[in-house]
Amino acid sequence: MDWKEYEQVTRQIYETIGKDKGVTIQCHGNTCKVKGKSGVEHQIDVLTNHSDGLHSYKTAIECKYWDKNVDKDIVMK
Repeated sequence: MDWKEYEQVTRQIYETIGKDKGVTIQCHGNTCKVKGKSGVEHQIDVLTNHSDGLHSYKTAIECKYWDKNVDKDIVMK
């Protein structure tokens, strides 16, 4: 598996599990761009939408496919 396949699998998981909860995939992959508050455009691996009936939510998912384990001490800092 490479990083591109990992993004596809992540999209499929959110799409499949989220279907019953009203989660939809807004975009994914290289063409998925979101403009931040500063006006800078960011590439997002998977962007989802869902609503609880009162509020609408977007979730930006950044996929990381490393060839070795990430040191948990670095992540927790």
